[in-house]
This record gives sequence, C-alpha cells and structure tokens, in this order.
Amino acid sequence: MKYFIFIIILFTFISCDPGYAYYISNNSEKDIYIYTNPPIRVYDKNIYGRELDSAIIKPKETFRIFGSIGYGGGEDSFPFHQIIINKENDSIVLKDKSEINSKFNQNKKKRLFSTSYTIIVN
Repeated sequence: MKYFIFIIILFTFISCDPGYAYYISNNSEKDIYIYTNPPIRVYDKNIYGRELDSAIIKPKETFRIFGSIGYGGGEDSFPFHQIIINKENDSIVLKDKSEINSKFNQNKKKRLFSTSYTIIVN
C-alpha cells in the first residue's frame, strides 16, 4: 500500500504540465471594450470555442483573454498581433507582440505549476 501511494504521488508531480493565462482586469468604474486581431477565442462554459472580435469587461471584473497548457507565455505563444483597450475617455493601443508582451509582463505572477499575466486597467 505504501508503494502504491508513493507511485500515485510521484506520477501526480511528474504528469502536471505547467500552464499560463493572460487576463485583462478592469479596476475602473466604467465598462471597457477590448478589440483584438485575430479574434478572441472564448473559453466560457456557455459559449466555449466561439471567436469574438471584441469583448466588454464590466467594472471590477477580470477577463481571461488567452491561456494554454505547457511551457510558454511569451511573444511566441501569444496569438494576438494587436490589442486595443477602449475606456470612456482614453485608449490603450498595443500595436505588436512586443508591446503586448511588455504590457502583460508588468503584472506577471509565477506559481509552482502556472504563470499568469495581467493588464490592469484603472
């Protein structure tokens, strides 16, 4: 029995692939609008797999814009070539993967088996 538990624990740690996710967090009091090129693939359980060319993020909400399992999380693995974030009186325009990666890396959180990248809009 000891060996069985040891083997299960060993395989649990060996078989855990790392994951990474990109989020946009709306800390403002108004809705923000996200436009991407190419479209966002939605991972919500109600509309799984649909592609949207824009998304609305309500105040104090966070939206997962992209994520995957495996080693990655950088310009090579990120699918978007452009992201535009429209606020009430302002816009954030990220014109290429380098700008996008730089903005997401400002709020990078690395954990044991996952990494998250977040753009925080105030």
